[in-house]
Amino acid sequence: MDIPPDLVGQSGLYNSADPLLRRIRLEEPSGKSIDDVEKHFEGKEVLVLYAGSEYGENNIRGFHRDLTTFAQKYKSSSVIYISTDVLPQQANNVLQGKPWLRMTFFDNSDFAPVGEPDEKDWSVGLEEVKRGEDFLQAGEVEMGVEKIQFGQEENENDYVRPLSRAGLTVLMNVFSTPSISIYHIPTHTFLAKNVNMSSFKPENIDRNYQVWKGGKSTSVKISDIIDKMKWTLLLLLIAVGYHLAVRFGGEQYNFIPRVMDGINGRLSGKI
Repeated sequence: MDIPPDLVGQSGLYNSADPLLRRIRLEEPSGKSIDDVEKHFEGKEVLVLYAGSEYGENNIRGFHRDLTTFAQKYKSSSVIYISTDVLPQQANNVLQGKPWLRMTFFDNSDFAPVGEPDEKDWSVGLEEVKRGEDFLQAGEVEMGVEKIQFGQEENENDYVRPLSRAGLTVLMNVFSTPSISIYHIPTHTFLAKNVNMSSFKPENIDRNYQVWKGGKSTSVKISDIIDKMKWTLLLLLIAVGYHLAVRFGGEQYNFIPRVMDGINGRLSGKI
């Protein structure tokens, strides 16, 4: 693939063997571009990908405080905000005072306007494209224009088209905002998508982060339910078996009343 003119002679930019990190264009909380991806994410293990918007932001300020506390406490992780808004100021309003990284706004993401912001010129956010790159849009990701193989490293020296914000939300299975995904850098895989905001509450986050850091998902699985309820399920199976024995085998199998009568007799001193 041809390297965009603005990147010619800067082949080290965005070098990373991770299939996700090398495809996202990030900025620090200050707005400064993160060009040396390998250096910036050295020692990082977990990415919290947060797709959000200004619309309804007032209703989830508690979650934002939890996420900020998380970003400050767990240094082997990074929180990345993916704005689904159409105007840069909308993203800036959400990010004000937050220590989160952000995906660049100038990627031609074709999000539909949400809510009724003061500014009406929706083209403002689409005028400039960062470094002249051709960002993968949502439709292209859905159609598989470029296959992204997670779970393995890639050749960091090969240039690949970056993901737009809209393109990444497709990979995250975002249906509405807020939407959170957990990505594990050492295994190059998504561990969980559409994670509940309560996962970041103080009483939950220490346990959850240790699970994510170990490359596992905190999502509830059938095996987890069975393990938690194994004794309840065993008693249920015994009860069903007893009922079937009495129903089809006759009253000789209905021993529980006789046992209870014996116990009552002993307690009353009759036996």
